[in-house]
Amino acid sequence: GCEFIVDVRNGQKTGFYLDQRNNRARVMALSSAKTVLNCFSYTGAFGVCAAKGGAMRVVNVDSSASAMQMAEKNFKLNSIEPTKAEFIVEDAGRYLRKCRDSRCSFDMIVLDPPKFAESKSHVQGASRAYKDINLLAIKLLNPDGGLLFTFSCSGHIDPDLFQKIVASAGMDAGRCVKILERLGQSADHPVDINFPEGLYLKGLLCHVSS
Repeated sequence: GCEFIVDVRNGQKTGFYLDQRNNRARVMALSSAKTVLNCFSYTGAFGVCAAKGGAMRVVNVDSSASAMQMAEKNFKLNSIEPTKAEFIVEDAGRYLRKCRDSRCSFDMIVLDPPKFAESKSHVQGASRAYKDINLLAIKLLNPDGGLLFTFSCSGHIDPDLFQKIVASAGMDAGRCVKILERLGQSADHPVDINFPEGLYLKGLLCHVSS
């Protein structure tokens, strides 16, 4: 139900991440009347879906100015009221810290970062980076109950490790985190049974409360 401009020549990968199709639909289904923070937003696909799903306000954050320009075009293409959307060119981790320091809160946060672990030697550092952003996001969710969509596209971070990272972040944040759904890549990204690393995209939909 949404339309997107895709820059095939200059965009990341094919210019659009088709593997998140089903997960964007879940965001759309759950975003009604919510304030939404879309981190690592790229060209704003999760944000557009949240707005089309009835979100009151969507804040899109990405370090790429060109991606943010494309995100604004995608919001206009889908006839979303300008007052409902905000586009911020900034490092997502830095923005999360600013929100923490200013005591902001959101009803829903989407974390869809780039690949943090390019190889096995990067797993430890990547784990710390995933924990950092998840810890900050969990703290920013409405204490009366918020939703966290959190993803890792690093093939070297397996689903069990990713769950442990999010669990550790929730514990350090002092919040109650419950897994509502386990998420992954769409069916047009099948996994060869002899190459389990092909299951690279893993995600969790969590309910977070005080």
